[in-house]
Amino acid sequence: MENWIRPTLIQPSLLGRRRRLRSVVGWAILFCWLPFYWLGASAISQDHPTGLDLVRTHCLDCHSGPAAEGELDLGHMLQAVPLVRDLKEWRNVAQRIALGDMPPVEETPLSSGQKQVFAEWFSDRIEGFDYQSIENPGYEPARRLTHIEYQNTIRDLVGVDLANVSRFPQDLSGSSGFDNSSNTLFLQGALFEQYTQSAERVIGALFESGASVERVEARERLLSPGAGIEDAATRAKAVVKRFSDRAFRRPATDAEVDALIGLFQRWFDQGKDFDIALQQTLSAVLVMPQFLLKMETQLESQEPQSIDEYGIANRLSYFLWASMPDSKLFALAAEGKLSDPVVRAEQVARMLKNRRAKSLGYVFAAQWLGFDDVGIRRRQDPIDNPWCTETLMTAMRAESALFFYSLLRDNHPVSRLVDARYTYLNEELARHYRIKGIEGEKMRPVRLKTKVRGGILTHASVLSVTAFPDRTSPVVRGNWVLATILGTPPPEPPPDVGEIAERVLERDDLSFREKVQMHSRDVRCAACHQEMDPIGFSLENYDNFGRWRTRQHGRKIDAKGRLPDGTEFDGPLGLRDVIVSSRMDDLTRQLAEKMLTYALGRQLEYYDEAAIREIVAKTKKNDYQFQSLLNGVIESYPFLHRQLPEANSE
Repeated sequence: MENWIRPTLIQPSLLGRRRRLRSVVGWAILFCWLPFYWLGASAISQDHPTGLDLVRTHCLDCHSGPAAEGELDLGHMLQAVPLVRDLKEWRNVAQRIALGDMPPVEETPLSSGQKQVFAEWFSDRIEGFDYQSIENPGYEPARRLTHIEYQNTIRDLVGVDLANVSRFPQDLSGSSGFDNSSNTLFLQGALFEQYTQSAERVIGALFESGASVERVEARERLLSPGAGIEDAATRAKAVVKRFSDRAFRRPATDAEVDALIGLFQRWFDQGKDFDIALQQTLSAVLVMPQFLLKMETQLESQEPQSIDEYGIANRLSYFLWASMPDSKLFALAAEGKLSDPVVRAEQVARMLKNRRAKSLGYVFAAQWLGFDDVGIRRRQDPIDNPWCTETLMTAMRAESALFFYSLLRDNHPVSRLVDARYTYLNEELARHYRIKGIEGEKMRPVRLKTKVRGGILTHASVLSVTAFPDRTSPVVRGNWVLATILGTPPPEPPPDVGEIAERVLERDDLSFREKVQMHSRDVRCAACHQEMDPIGFSLENYDNFGRWRTRQHGRKIDAKGRLPDGTEFDGPLGLRDVIVSSRMDDLTRQLAEKMLTYALGRQLEYYDEAAIREIVAKTKKNDYQFQSLLNGVIESYPFLHRQLPEANSE
């Protein structure tokens, strides 16, 4: 209990005494004694302040209420129960205090002793909080399919890739960093109109005359449940029932099927032939909420509940495949077997070998690491840079996606993410890297002989998205490694600190490293730059599109780095060694957090911390194997359970 001693704390100790003090004299003694008790308690608190006392004394004047500086409302945070509800914000406060940013220079600074008091309180009450005392798996609200999920689901539902989502409004990334976050996936009117047109195009393409062999085969599979049935309504019901079961990703109810057959019968009675009436009915299925939204069975109480069989099938398939369950998952769900962890493990192993699991590279890794921006938000002017073709940028994205997928599929150690000695190349990308002996457009695994390539940090995709369009940025790259790869971002820069001044950039007497170091000497920035800059400079041999170089503006590039703890390293190889030797727990935790976030389709909350720690511990115990981490996510409490949101939740 962080507040100064409250009246409730003395009541139990006084209870017996009160029962004995029945006389007026007894009560008089008691009330005379209380003021001295409180004076003593106050003195004790002043002589031995807690971390929260320091926050109240030194921080609340600036960081409280609607006008709180930096939008950091510590007054509101102090009211949270438990305090770790605002874990990210408290970690930021602790970091700011440790670096000397809080209180600001114009205020009375904290002494080293006061900083130590806060650090001990923070370690005990925040980082040392017992998350096992909280049993909350979180709530996954209904949300629409992402455009990628929609396209993949249509493909697997009808058996042909027919959905064109290029006309859809762009999906936005949520606070989770992924576009499958429930807080951004709303069903706008303009998008629903696109869904309607898409449904008509998809079903119409299967029934059109002169369709390809692939589409004809898909249509025959679609109509097969009604084969041999003469009555039109009965035949239609057989087709619609099977289609709806798969489209809704769980058995359609009698009421749902009856409503759809009612539509069919209405169109059929109006004189439309069987195929036309059926097409319109199947198109209607593809615009129903049961198809467009990911919905789980309704909860009846606030208590945590296990996910049902079809819920498990859907969570597995949209996590690993970004698509609907296949017939095997549906069959196991119908038999009630997916609640068995042994069966789940078997299915995960099977699903990882399926080509659809490449979505873990093309979707999950691409959005986590940011390389999906290559060719979209990050490119070079093709007039001045004719080498920067669409095919090259496609290969850059494919290299990182296929590489990440292979780590999971082949169960490599997590460390291989940064120190692998292989990658995926085609001729054009190999030429970009100056690697000889690779011919053809097809991407294929290549054993690396050069030391300047190997691991995600050397991929042109991430090197280009961590640079400016016209130059590299050690600060951006260093911050990206800390925040995205290791999950330990530095604090936000002071609001009045900008980029390197133009007058500094134009100085020919300074190397680029010296220019950055001049910018980083600001006393308000030095603490963060001491950690970011050495990491960024170690990658400076790669230009702003990932090509290796040894000189810049006629000067030899200095890629040496020294971290605040004294660790020295040289170049990308040295950086990889530092991460593998001393930051594996950070890398593993970051991967666990990102993977659980993506699997749940929501931002993680404070009560997910227990699951993260358990996943990391199991992964570490199993030699940091990728599949151990993946299975840890799938077997975690929040993945297999859910509950209604708290009454006061937003």
